[in-house]
Amino acid sequence: MKLQLLLIITHTVFAQHDKDKKERILENIDIDHRPHERKIIIDGIDRPYQLAYHAKENRQEIVYFSYNCGLFNESTFEVGYAVNGTPVPVPIKGVKNGFATAINVKDNVIYYGGSDGIYRQNLSDPISEVVHLEHKYNVWDLFYKDHLYFITFPKKRLYKYKTLNYSEIQTHIREKIYQFAIDGEGDTFITNKTGLFMIKNGTNHRIHIKGATVFRAIAVNKKGEVHLCGRNEIYVVHKTKRVLREIAKIKNIFGLTFDIDNNIIYSDPHQIVRLVPAPGLGQNEKNKKSKIKNKGSL
Repeated sequence: MKLQLLLIITHTVFAQHDKDKKERILENIDIDHRPHERKIIIDGIDRPYQLAYHAKENRQEIVYFSYNCGLFNESTFEVGYAVNGTPVPVPIKGVKNGFATAINVKDNVIYYGGSDGIYRQNLSDPISEVVHLEHKYNVWDLFYKDHLYFITFPKKRLYKYKTLNYSEIQTHIREKIYQFAIDGEGDTFITNKTGLFMIKNGTNHRIHIKGATVFRAIAVNKKGEVHLCGRNEIYVVHKTKRVLREIAKIKNIFGLTFDIDNNIIYSDPHQIVRLVPAPGLGQNEKNKKSKIKNKGSL
């Protein structure tokens, strides 16, 4: 009797898990009032941060990220990647406490940041070695545009990598910062304890971007537009109005990047998900059409 009861409970639990998983896959999210389907890239990982997307010439797609590999209550991060729906992440060996990623698309190179500095790997060669470039700093974040920039931990200072084991502190940004990016027009964006600021190309003048003040990730899409995510929202910067515009509501976002077709890829506490356009109307567009129809019937 106990065995029969156990089998019934087990079957019920797994059936509910499968049902929940299917619902997660089918659930749509509106981006700028347009419905998008959720396509799970990898599931069952712990706190994936710092996403970076790479597409090979054969259209093989790879998402690099940091994640917690510690046991129980320990937090030990490493860098890994998922290839076309890999069920488990493939770890990058040789990067101690890996936490940051950035890709130089032009030269087909990826950079990793960890507690022992910065590492470089050639993406053209799948078995290329990981080269240790910078040994002096504990790296919090990386960003690449023409040069490699990094933020240190715990001081949160911004540096530009110059040459082997030599990096230059960016004196025009003196305070602690959490995220850094340069958009398609060469304008710089930083986040600090008071919010988001833009520094126009060729100047040191700070422009406050109004809106949210706490962010988990920053990314630049294929059009050169800066996007940020808070805990439950994705924003795009409206440079003319100097405000953040919310484009999506998603619970517990951890990381953000874009694929080759400019689709959003984001992470939550246990998944990395791609959002692709879905047929049909988003709820806001349905409401607008309903209002127009109602007005026409008066």
